[in-house]
Amino acid sequence: MGVWFILNLVGFTSLDVIGIPGNLVILFVFVHALTCQRKISTSEIILSKLALSNLLVVLTWGVPLSLEASGIQKVFNDLTCKFSLYFYCVGRAMSICITSLLGCFQCLTVAPSPQRWLHMRQKVLDNLSSIIIGLWCFNLLICSTRLMYSQVQVNSTSDKYILSYDFCFVLFPNYFLYIGNGIIFVARDLFFLSLMTLASGYLLYVFYQHGKQIQGLHNVHKHAEIRAAKAVVTLVIMYIISFGLDSLFWIFTLFMSPVSLRFTDARIFFDSCYSAVSPVVIITTNKKIQQGLRCSERRKLRSVKTISKFIGTN
Repeated sequence: MGVWFILNLVGFTSLDVIGIPGNLVILFVFVHALTCQRKISTSEIILSKLALSNLLVVLTWGVPLSLEASGIQKVFNDLTCKFSLYFYCVGRAMSICITSLLGCFQCLTVAPSPQRWLHMRQKVLDNLSSIIIGLWCFNLLICSTRLMYSQVQVNSTSDKYILSYDFCFVLFPNYFLYIGNGIIFVARDLFFLSLMTLASGYLLYVFYQHGKQIQGLHNVHKHAEIRAAKAVVTLVIMYIISFGLDSLFWIFTLFMSPVSLRFTDARIFFDSCYSAVSPVVIITTNKKIQQGLRCSERRKLRSVKTISKFIGTN
């Protein structure tokens, strides 16, 4: 058993163990708040969409990849390869889009002159559902090449236009589709990456250029917005590190032949890091989630005490 095999297995398993419970907790708390309290903020709606996208990435690619790498179960055939890779790519794409949307919305929220941005902010609020549905449709469409051209085995001697995803391969029928698809993916990632970088830069500008004014405010709501904005900046920085490295590797794979399996493993690992680790940042910086977890823990303790009393009386 080689060192690379152990690192690969431990790395992907760790992402699964962290990512699945973390994203489920975020979804549970916000869904519970929506159904019971009938009150959830716009940023929390966006965070719940981000958690859903991240969960899709971990479930459709992280878990099968861990099982396949460990040898516990042969997961991939042509059909599972197509659907796993398709939904993984859609989830990954939605992660970058939703993170970018979250950063832009937070800029509108903490802008020093909110009246200037009031109209734009209201427009985002009114069209939030349409924006998110549009992003889903866009990414479902451009990721369809994974559904059409993915398979588990390729002929390395005759097949030229291949993208490797470890245990799955995307075999393009011609050079035009191969390069064109790569350019579209990279252009999309760079666009949203640039957008979230600008949003993050503006948020940092607000923090440091208006630090004294913010510290002098005694508005609890404003302080909550600033805390949320700082959490968004942290998420954006994490994304830039994670998916920035992945995009760099992606560009290399377009012009390298053959692509090293270790190189592919490293690219997919960095690609999945954000989806697994970002829930930790969201949970540790969001008070509503922390309160929801504490309330859930108290309910469990009350249930245990009630059962104990019932058993004791009998």
